[in-house]
Amino acid sequence: MFDRRMYTFHTLYREMNYRKTAEILNMTQPGVTQHIQFLEAEYGVKLFQYEGKILSRTTDAELLEQYIQRVLAEERELKRKFQHSNDYLLRIGATKTIGEFVINSMAERFMRVPSNRLELIIDNTEALLTSMDTGNLDFALIEGRFDKSKYGFRLFRKERFVGICAVSHRFAGKKVQLEEIFAETVIIREKGSGTREIIEQVILQYGFDIKCFNRVMTISDFPAIQRFVADNIGITFAYQSVVENDKLATFEIENMEIIREFNYVYCNERIAAEKIKRFEE
Repeated sequence: MFDRRMYTFHTLYREMNYRKTAEILNMTQPGVTQHIQFLEAEYGVKLFQYEGKILSRTTDAELLEQYIQRVLAEERELKRKFQHSNDYLLRIGATKTIGEFVINSMAERFMRVPSNRLELIIDNTEALLTSMDTGNLDFALIEGRFDKSKYGFRLFRKERFVGICAVSHRFAGKKVQLEEIFAETVIIREKGSGTREIIEQVILQYGFDIKCFNRVMTISDFPAIQRFVADNIGITFAYQSVVENDKLATFEIENMEIIREFNYVYCNERIAAEKIKRFEE
């Protein structure tokens, strides 16, 4: 059983509030303080500090939290094994492109085994990492950036990021100059989405802005974007994996190749390695 003082630290690390931590753990605030002071004395480090009235974590607190996440993952796996069930539960997360367009065949193959059970969450990177931090996921498949100093990771594959248009569009199957695309209507995801961030960053490197397009349409649902693009309402940009519609074509921008990583991301390497292997079989 995990030391209660570690649970106190783990809760305070998430909540960043002594009062809320005490309420969650049914403790007094002085009790929470004592647990943190014990750990600081035990390890000879400072875990939390106040900057004015704002509580902040130290780098040593981040290291301890990473250790706790690994240990808690081991403990949860042990409890599942104690249940002596023949079922094999896999809890994974995936960002939208990967979850909706990339891993369908892998998920179907896994679920065809009668004893396998799958829990799949498709969400944004921040939500998936939070779910891993709280022990609700065995691993996540993430496109784009995350804190590689905080999480373990392994490359799943690399993916090209391309322009997408209708098959009847003048760009279809061609390489075009960057300046040419700005005469078009661009249909993109909402602010904060990974695919929008990529195109914004890339054109910014060349001194342009998303506002340089003739018209910008924002739609949060990618299947809806696909339909509008297929009907030649505008162009969009996305990973190569999403172009499976016979009404869609790709185009490239001259002297600009965009490749991004899809990664397995996890807290506990030993457990994740075994889970990933089962998912890939």
